[in-house]
Amino acid sequence: MKKHDWMIFEEIPRTHYHLFQAVLDYWCKDVKKDTGIAMDMLGIFRKGDIVYYTTKKKFDESGKRMLKKVLETPEWFIKTNKNLEKLSFRLIKVSKKLQKKNFSKLNEKQLEKVFSQHMKTHNNCHALGMPATILEWEHEYLSTYLKDYLKKLIKEKNLPLKIGQTFSLLTTPLKESFQLKQEKELIEIASELLKDKKLKKLFSEKKAKEIIRLLPSVNKKLDKKIDSHYKTFRWLPYMYIGPAWEKDYFVEQLKGLVKEEKEVPFLLGRMNNRLKEVKEKQKELLKILGTDKKHQILFDISRQIIYLKGLRKDALYFSFYSYEPLLKEIGKKLNLSLNQLRFLWPSEFKKAVLKKDFDRNELNERFKFSVFVYINGKKQTLTGKKALEWAKKVPDSKDYKINELEGSTAVPGMVKGIAKIINLPEDMVKMNEGDVLVSHATNPNLVPAMKKAAAIVTDIGGVTCHAAIVSRELNIPCVIGTKIATKVFKDGDLIDVNANHGIVKKLKSGKE
Repeated sequence: MKKHDWMIFEEIPRTHYHLFQAVLDYWCKDVKKDTGIAMDMLGIFRKGDIVYYTTKKKFDESGKRMLKKVLETPEWFIKTNKNLEKLSFRLIKVSKKLQKKNFSKLNEKQLEKVFSQHMKTHNNCHALGMPATILEWEHEYLSTYLKDYLKKLIKEKNLPLKIGQTFSLLTTPLKESFQLKQEKELIEIASELLKDKKLKKLFSEKKAKEIIRLLPSVNKKLDKKIDSHYKTFRWLPYMYIGPAWEKDYFVEQLKGLVKEEKEVPFLLGRMNNRLKEVKEKQKELLKILGTDKKHQILFDISRQIIYLKGLRKDALYFSFYSYEPLLKEIGKKLNLSLNQLRFLWPSEFKKAVLKKDFDRNELNERFKFSVFVYINGKKQTLTGKKALEWAKKVPDSKDYKINELEGSTAVPGMVKGIAKIINLPEDMVKMNEGDVLVSHATNPNLVPAMKKAAAIVTDIGGVTCHAAIVSRELNIPCVIGTKIATKVFKDGDLIDVNANHGIVKKLKSGKE
């Protein structure tokens, strides 16, 4: 296959093979049922980080066909969304059950059965999110269609509305994400804490670890609430390999809220009223625009896509978090590390667990440098020279010498600020309040930095990407899908983010 056929689809840090079984099976086989086109995929792993590719022509055509299908039979996509919501909650439910099992009492056959059953639910959930990815990832086919529709209505009625702002509001989900639920509950705990002078003093004067030690003797009820909150939400940043948050993370958050005591009632009120206000504004906007029933349904589908992207991702993260003890027990039986097990394809587990049929060195090589190729329904997993040969066939990163980029608006607004390139949790120490967070693609590990940002800019993603979802919740300007923002901008650059028009411009180099 020619080098120019491949396009970078996504780059994901700190991941493993288990994430991609469902993706490959859908994109390279099952997608044909939905669009009539089976795609090709190629992934390059380097020390657990992956860049994966698909072929541009097939991907573009598949997206156009998916849009046609949605416009002609919206009920099909509505049904798909409903099934995805059910499957996401089912995966969360079975993951919770997984946490209660004592795997040390199970033999190899039982362990393999539990793993296979869990991964089947996991993969079914993951695969059902792929139609929305094809529809919205690269060209945002449905979003572009709806923006064009809004542009026409606004022009015809001569309305004083901005397209980006109107679209952002009309496609804001009306259901809370787990991230929002966590923040709301923590603010409620802070509100209760602030009513008690002893607790206020404890959280004002002591460090997190000391608070955790002393709290049971000061207020047992609040200690139980914080502990329950920690156990319920600690998995949020886990993603594919962890780590999860420790209890002191939540205590530090509470300490911060105690310092900003006067803001707590305002924050709580905003959290409680936010969705109600959004719903009322959406209803009012649709009335002003005179949106017909067909397009109201399409806006509802778009809202569902954004909500379900977050829900599905959370279900997958919770699944990976919950099955870690299971993997550790399998690792004991096979004398393999967690990392080695993560570079076995789920389809290889049965042979590995029951027959001890695996190559330890091969698993190590897969982590260090490996390539998976899925073309015309056939999958290869390659290491060594064969992997290098394939890696030469895909596009390389370039050093771009331009000062202005265009992307898509996720949340409108205009901001000037200092750019900080944040791709990994260890990058977050650079982030100051009011900086512009520039990332290849954000993820839950980066939320603490995102909360400090005046605006967010990403290389990839559509309106359903993590950056778009979180920026809506934080109500900060966000431009997504710039392709090369992390290549163009450097730490310290002064940049102008015009999220009303999706334009990001360098005003001054950080070196100057």
